[in-house]
Amino acid sequence: MRSEAIGTATGSGAALIMFGNATGGLSATGAVWVDQDVPGVPGVVAKADHFGWTVGSLDTDGDGDGDGDGHHEPLIGAPGNAAGTVTILKVSPGTLESATALAEGDLGWNDGTHGDAFGTTLPQ
Repeated sequence: MRSEAIGTATGSGAALIMFGNATGGLSATGAVWVDQDVPGVPGVVAKADHFGWTVGSLDTDGDGDGDGDGHHEPLIGAPGNAAGTVTILKVSPGTLESATALAEGDLGWNDGTHGDAFGTTLPQ
């Protein structure tokens, strides 16, 4: 929902995290709505952030080291958020446990500049 308007901030974006069910499909039960106005989610709702432009998943512990627990954490790209960010979520059905936003500089790379669009692509 990369172009979702949150309040008057058009294109701010959002994501809906859904969980699998016992038959191998998806279920809306316990789904978690995430945008930058949700308590615990870093950042602020801003026009054209495009939070949710891309989504992916990776087995990580939120700081990139990987906890190897076999559970993939949702990743949410926001390429319009300054030079772009990727937010790593820890969720359980119905609950946002934590959210960590990372920019290029947080990963040891040179800080990006506006328009870099970091977070445009993510692993699936």
